[in-house]
Amino acid sequence: MDRFVKKIKLSNDVDANVNDNNLNLEINIKQSTSISDTSLNLKVKRKYTDGYLCFGFTWNGDTDCPLPVCIVCGEKLSNEAMVPSKLKRHLTTKHPGESLKTRLYFERLLNSNKRAASSMIKRVTISDKALEASFKVAELIAKNMNSHVIGEKLIGPACLIMVETLLGKESKDVISKVPLSNNTISRRINEMANDINDIVLEKIKNQKLFSLQIDESTDRTSKAQLLGFCRFVDNSNIVEQFLFCKELKSTTTGKDIFDVVNIFFEKSGLSWNYCCGVCTDGAPSMTGKYKGFVTLAKIKNPAMIITHCFIHREALVAKTLGEKMLKVLNDVIKIVNYIKSRPLKTRIFETICKEMGSDHIHLLLHTEVRWLSRGQVFNRVIELKEELELFFEKENLPVYKNFFRSENWCYILAYLADVFKKLNDLNASMQGRQETIISSTNKIRGFKNKIVFWKSSIIKGDFSNFPTFSKLTIGKYNIKELQQLIIEHLTLLEEKIEHYFPSLTTSADWVVLPFDFTDNMNELDLTNEEKNEFIDMCSSSTIRILFNSQKSNIDSFWLNLASEYPSISRKAILLLLPFSTSYLCEQAFSALNNIKTSSRNRLKNVEPDLCLAVSTVSPRIEELCKKYQSQISH
Repeated sequence: MDRFVKKIKLSNDVDANVNDNNLNLEINIKQSTSISDTSLNLKVKRKYTDGYLCFGFTWNGDTDCPLPVCIVCGEKLSNEAMVPSKLKRHLTTKHPGESLKTRLYFERLLNSNKRAASSMIKRVTISDKALEASFKVAELIAKNMNSHVIGEKLIGPACLIMVETLLGKESKDVISKVPLSNNTISRRINEMANDINDIVLEKIKNQKLFSLQIDESTDRTSKAQLLGFCRFVDNSNIVEQFLFCKELKSTTTGKDIFDVVNIFFEKSGLSWNYCCGVCTDGAPSMTGKYKGFVTLAKIKNPAMIITHCFIHREALVAKTLGEKMLKVLNDVIKIVNYIKSRPLKTRIFETICKEMGSDHIHLLLHTEVRWLSRGQVFNRVIELKEELELFFEKENLPVYKNFFRSENWCYILAYLADVFKKLNDLNASMQGRQETIISSTNKIRGFKNKIVFWKSSIIKGDFSNFPTFSKLTIGKYNIKELQQLIIEHLTLLEEKIEHYFPSLTTSADWVVLPFDFTDNMNELDLTNEEKNEFIDMCSSSTIRILFNSQKSNIDSFWLNLASEYPSISRKAILLLLPFSTSYLCEQAFSALNNIKTSSRNRLKNVEPDLCLAVSTVSPRIEELCKKYQSQISH
């Protein structure tokens, strides 16, 4: 039976002699074997040697188990094929034209392949950088509210010219690989806007509490756009961010607005239960008693704070004028419109202003919808009073010229310029970010107290609170009649403030001045648990030191106390989160007009561009680049 059995001799070293084109090579191949107890299994891990380069093979893979790779075609064989006979058979059968080539030929071919691979890696690297640059350029375009085609038509060519001029043609070829087409920029802006939205929503869900600022207006194409901003806690600060811009397809009733916001909440995973405040303007669709947006929102969360924009209410107060003062306002509007509505008259008036060395050469138009319009118009007319009088004298218009020669008219104009400057200063102080209900209430209350002081001064004959008016010399016009006219107007302003701001209480001042209310606990609208925490907090000397060091950032002060005094801290945050004005929405509408210009009126979706333009959150560009395969411009 033994003669039929083929015996296999196992050894660790096998010597092989290969003769190829009179070239003798000695190849040492180490083999390892493993034999199981039940059967004989031969497993050989063959090693690569430099001699295999004569057959046109290099290696790839793990060093313990290398795989032969053909230099000519790039085919990868198994480890078992790492023997001279199999490598030579591959070369002669698949590449007969290279079978007679020498080792030097294959070395040159291998080096050439390595250089090509290195070039490809470099090209891919440039492509990755070009993708990142494309995102950053798209972000820059959106933040500056430019058209998407500006990348392809202006930014790209300008960069090529500058780089070629300064760095040479090679650098120009690199810059030209950045994709900046119209469609590419649009996609980049959409992706970054979605990323910003994800970041904001994630932060809101982590902290839960937030407040809303909602406003609706029409764009250049008469489409109704609903804007929303949110305020929430981010780490140790309270921040404000853009939330959405949605088009109202047909009607703009309170229910339509509520449905849009409610659908956005459902898709985004936000809950009305955590919405602690909503700020809107005074439009019926927003504040309607039965079907207004805030009424429907109150059904979802009765505890939320509803705020009518302080700036809008202050603008309504500023419209309060008596009969005589209203006549002067109308006269000023006629004067301005006569010049501004006629290009020839505008140029003539501009020439007069230049000849007289005036600081200004143009009048300002009065616009009802602009908060600061009246005060700016009055002040400009006062500054150009002499120029206007000379202009109407040359134009031979005695009706307009006599306005400036009437003491009565000039006194009222000077007073209006002063009082509207004060109203404008109040209005401007409530504009901007981080304005809270507490700070706005204090400013309105302070202005109301000023009116009382001004009235008492006017009664005493002291007009120094109105500098423009006090510079005029009181002539034939009865000073008592002037006093009575001004007092009547200031009284009317005071009544309107009472009407539009019915609750100017100090019940929330403990948030900004906590240590001033330790002796007046009964005045605070707090529960017993909150009062106990408030007393403990005010009794701590370390808390007092912390408050003195963070007076400029009251948000951080209360947020840092959340773990030690959770109840009173939460109460303070609920008072700091609600918006007091719709300033951010008004600012965004101005940005919307810059984005959707007359030349871009067919822009269908403005939300991504607006998001990048007004948001303070930066998109995660590096993360976005990882999601896409790099495609260089060609």
